[in-house]
Amino acid sequence: MADEALSLQGRQQAAQAMRRRLAITLVAALVLVGGGLITMWAAGERNPAVVAPAAHPLPASGVSRRPSDELLETAKGLQVTQQQAVDQLQVVQDQLVAQRAETKKLSDQIAALTERLDALQQSIANLPAPSTHAAGPASTPQPKSR
Repeated sequence: MADEALSLQGRQQAAQAMRRRLAITLVAALVLVGGGLITMWAAGERNPAVVAPAAHPLPASGVSRRPSDELLETAKGLQVTQQQAVDQLQVVQDQLVAQRAETKKLSDQIAALTERLDALQQSIANLPAPSTHAAGPASTPQPKSR
């Protein structure tokens, strides 16, 4: 029974570690993707072939999108993505705290049961051994002679 409890606890700890690694990987991936997008944007802005020449007329609406506007949109998008990642990480951390509390509770219950089982085994071991002598016929009171 103790082996089963240890096995269950081991599996729970492994699952917690896996969730932790998944959350860290997710945050790292989001940071890398965001950094890559910013790098690509910055490299594209510096490349003269990518930047439109000033001689081009304005679009029909009369408003052109400047690279700084695109940068602001990209930054806002990255902030939203980062906030979502932080929120998801917080949810995972909350679940982890709840699972740790549940694991501690179960561990305490197992410890209490183990103590009770040990005490019961000790009391059984301390019982006197049953007598190996065969009990004679039950003595019944003899009628008195007159």
